[in-house]
Amino acid sequence: MAPSTPAPVSSTVPSTPNIPHPPFHCKKCRSLLADPDKQRKGEGYFKNCKKCREKVTTSRQRRRDEGIKRKATDTAPNIPNQKPPQKCPGCGSQIEKTTGCDRMTCKCGFEFCYVCRAPYAGPQGIRALIAQTMTRKNRNNPHVPPWVTAIPYFKHAAKAFKDAHRPHWTPKTIWAGDTLTRDYYSARKGKTRLYGLPPGRDIIPQNPYNEQDIAHARANKTLPPRRDAGGNPIPPVPAAPPLPPPRPRNNYPYDFWPREPWHPDPIDPARDMTMEFLAQNDYVFLETAPNQWPVRDESNFRGAKWLGNGSYGCAGLWCQVKPTNTIEGRFVIKEARMSKGDWRDPIKWRDQVPQEIRIHQLVDSNRANASDNHDTIIEHYGYRLMMRQRRYRIYLAYYQGGNLHSALSGSMPNQELVDLYTSPRIDPTKRREGYNWDAELRCYRDPENNLPTILPERLIWEIIDSLTKACQILHFGQADYEVVAPGAKRITHRDIKPDNIFIETMMDNDEFPRFILGDLGLSFFSHGKDEDNGVPHGSRAPPDNPDQYTWSHECFDHRYAPEVYEKTQESNPHPIGEKTDVWQIGAVLFWLLTNGFANSSRGPKAPLYDIPTYISQAERFPRIDRFKQTDRFDDEMYPTLLRYAPKFRNLCARCVNWDPDNRPGLMEVREDLRQILDEDPEMSADRDYGPLRPQEDKEFRLGAHFPCYPQVGL
Repeated sequence: MAPSTPAPVSSTVPSTPNIPHPPFHCKKCRSLLADPDKQRKGEGYFKNCKKCREKVTTSRQRRRDEGIKRKATDTAPNIPNQKPPQKCPGCGSQIEKTTGCDRMTCKCGFEFCYVCRAPYAGPQGIRALIAQTMTRKNRNNPHVPPWVTAIPYFKHAAKAFKDAHRPHWTPKTIWAGDTLTRDYYSARKGKTRLYGLPPGRDIIPQNPYNEQDIAHARANKTLPPRRDAGGNPIPPVPAAPPLPPPRPRNNYPYDFWPREPWHPDPIDPARDMTMEFLAQNDYVFLETAPNQWPVRDESNFRGAKWLGNGSYGCAGLWCQVKPTNTIEGRFVIKEARMSKGDWRDPIKWRDQVPQEIRIHQLVDSNRANASDNHDTIIEHYGYRLMMRQRRYRIYLAYYQGGNLHSALSGSMPNQELVDLYTSPRIDPTKRREGYNWDAELRCYRDPENNLPTILPERLIWEIIDSLTKACQILHFGQADYEVVAPGAKRITHRDIKPDNIFIETMMDNDEFPRFILGDLGLSFFSHGKDEDNGVPHGSRAPPDNPDQYTWSHECFDHRYAPEVYEKTQESNPHPIGEKTDVWQIGAVLFWLLTNGFANSSRGPKAPLYDIPTYISQAERFPRIDRFKQTDRFDDEMYPTLLRYAPKFRNLCARCVNWDPDNRPGLMEVREDLRQILDEDPEMSADRDYGPLRPQEDKEFRLGAHFPCYPQVGL
C-alpha cells in the first residue's frame, strides 16, 4: 500500500510534526545535551549532563511552541511594515531605519528625527516637548497651572496667606484696581508654576474692602483707600522717602550725610545757648519759631510750655491758634544737639539722616495701613535738619496725660502706704488705732477690713500689654505676627522706662487711658552686612551689633538689661535686640508690682546668697523657668508682691532673667498676659485707676483760649 499523503501545509506557518525540536542545553554549564527522547517522564524530558552531572528537565509543550514561533518567523513573507527611507537633511543620503528610536545619525555626522526630519534639539528640546505635552494636558484643569488667563495665578498665590491670616478679604478689589498686580501676573500667564505674591509689596489689606470699594475699583481701575477696623477709610500718607543712590567714597561731605543742597539754617537766637541756660530761661526757647520744613508761614504758632531737657537736647509744646486766638492744633518740638564727634559718626546716621529721624519714618510709614496697635507708639509729623549747626528738630504728637512716672510720682509709694506696710515688729509706733495687722499679706487692714490701696492688676496689665505691642511694631513692623513686615527693620528701643511711657487720656472715664511708648533717641537698627562676600570667616569684620551699641561699665544703670554693657559682653556675648527690650519691660513690670517700694525704680533686685542684689549686675543670676516657681523676689523687701497673681510675678521674673536666652519673646509675653486676663474675669472687668493720676492739660486743650505768648518766662 502506498504511504498516505500528508495534508498540505501552509507556506507561512509549518505544521507541528515537521517542526524540529530546538537544541537542548544544560542550564548550568550550557553544554549541548543528547537526544532527550530516550528518557521521558510524563510531559517532561530528563537528562543528566555528561560534564556537570546536572539533572535537567524541560516541557515538551513549551519546546514545541518555541519551535513553531521560530519557524513562522523564518518562513513568513516580508510584509512592508517599515517606514519608507528618508533623506539626510545634511548630505541627502538615503537612510533606512530597521529598528530602534527615531533619532538618526548620518555618516556625515548630521543628527535628525526620522519621522519629521527636524534637526535633533538635544535634552532641552525633549524637556520642552514634555512641557508642551503637559501644557496641553492641563490646559482645562482649574487647579494646576498653566492657565490661559492671569487671575488664577493671583488667586492661588494668595490663597495660603488668606486662609491663614485674613479669611474675610476678597481679591476682586485688588485685581480690578491694582495695575501693578495685574501686570505682574499677566507676564506669567501660561507658565507651569506658581509665583507667589508680588515681592516687596503689601497688597492685601489688614481690614477687608466692602462692596462699595469693589465698585470703585472696577469703575476707576484704581485701589480705594484702605479701611480701619471700624470700616472707615484711612487717608493716604506719604511713604518713607526712597533711598538715595550710592555716593563715591572718601568724599566730603561724607557719604552718610544727606546730599547737597542742604536745608537752609534758620536764624535762631537760642542756637548758641546751653541746655542749662535754656532750662532756667525756657522762654528763650519758646519764643523761637517752629522752623518746619518745607518753609511756611508760622505766624499763627505759639510756644506754650517747656517740657524738659536732657543730654539729647530739649523739648517744648507749641500750639497753632486761629485768628480768634483759640487753640486748633498742638505738637511737641524736640530739638537734638549732637557733638562734633557724634555728628561725624556713621553709627548715628541711617540712610543719610540721623538715626532717630529714620526710625520715626520707618515706624510711621506703615501706620495708616496698620491696625490700632500703632496707637501704642509715638507718632511724628516731620523734621528739620540743620546740617551747618549740627542739630535737628523732630515734630511729635502731644500726649496731654504726661508720662507714667509723673502720674505715679506721688504714690510710688507715698508715706501712708509705707506706714501701712511697716510691720509692728519693726516699728511699733506705726500701729494705728482700729487697724489690724494681716500677717499673711504683711500689711494693716483698716477698721472696715479693707487692704491698702495699691496699683490694680488690670491697670498694670494694660501698661505692659501696650509696651509689648509697641515693641512688636519696632521689631517686626506689626503687632500680630513674629514676621518682619516688608520694608520694616528690627528696631531695638533700648530705653524703656516710666519716664518714656506717655499717657493719652480718654473722653470716656470708664475706659483706661492709652499708654504710648516714646523717646526713640537711643533706638537703633543694625547696619546691613554682606555675609556672602567670599571673605573667610576669620578675616571678616565683626558685626556692629553688639560692639557699637554697648555702654561703658562705668555708667552702669540697673534699669537697663545686662547685655547693653561692655563688661557683660566680654563674659556672655549676645546681640542687643528683642530680648533686651523684654528685660526692660520686665523692669517696668517689677516697678509696678512693687509699687515703688525699696527704690525699685532703680532696677529689679532679688536675693543672691541671701543678699539683695541687682539682677542686671550679678553674673549668671539663677534662671527662673515658666511656672516652675513663682519668682526669686524678697517678699519682705517688696510686700506688695503678695497682692498680685503668681503668674504675673512669674512673668516678671522670667522677663528679667540675666541670660537673654532664658527670657520669653514678645509674642510669648503677650500670650501669657492674655492667659492671665482670661483666667480672672473679675480683673478683666475692673476699670479702677488706683493711685494713677494722669495730668489734665486744661490750659492748652484744643478749643481753649491761648493765655499769652510766650507762656513761660514773662
